[in-house]
Amino acid sequence: MRVVILGTGTDVGKTYVTACLARALRDRSSVLALKPIESGVGPGVTGDAGVIAAAAGHAAALSPWRFPRPVSPHLGAREAGAPLALAEVAAWVVVQEQLAAKRISLIELAGGAFSPLGAGLTNVDLALALSPALWVLVAPDSLGVLHDVTATLRALPRAPDALVLSGARAPDQSTGSNAYELSNLGIATVLDVVSAGASGCPGTVDWLLTHPTYKSRP
Repeated sequence: MRVVILGTGTDVGKTYVTACLARALRDRSSVLALKPIESGVGPGVTGDAGVIAAAAGHAAALSPWRFPRPVSPHLGAREAGAPLALAEVAAWVVVQEQLAAKRISLIELAGGAFSPLGAGLTNVDLALALSPALWVLVAPDSLGVLHDVTATLRALPRAPDALVLSGARAPDQSTGSNAYELSNLGIATVLDVVSAGASGCPGTVDWLLTHPTYKSRP
């Protein structure tokens, strides 16, 4: 069962949510956590890929698409002379899944849903290349999320399977009320709110473990 973690923007808490999910899932199933593309990671630095792998309880799988400057992935790839080919990235993910043989794989993408990976290519295109997969959209539980979720949902080629709010950012006056407002305004239903310092994310974990895709896997 493959789960792609998308974000409404950069630094919205994707790694925070992915790590939380990985820690909770490893106690109830078997889980692999990958971040195939990452910028801002120099030699010897595992970065977010290392964080989520540690949460899942396995060694970090470091892909060829890791770039030292903390810039958009397409720019990091250009500077490295290594254009991002979606088929190659997707194939790398498949190989890691086959080697790990876990029941659930969490694939965290870099930046926001529409962060560019190349000319005319975004993270959404990579998410589509990783089909079949569930899409979990992560948004911050902070001011501006009503706009960001609305804009992202309108632009996505298909609806995400779940929306999760992250408390990774410093709280503001809207924190704690955004899930209700998203529902009350008819924008979206929030599956789970992973608050700051959360030890688990039971709503998302229970949803995944009872999903037909998971139950159909041996």
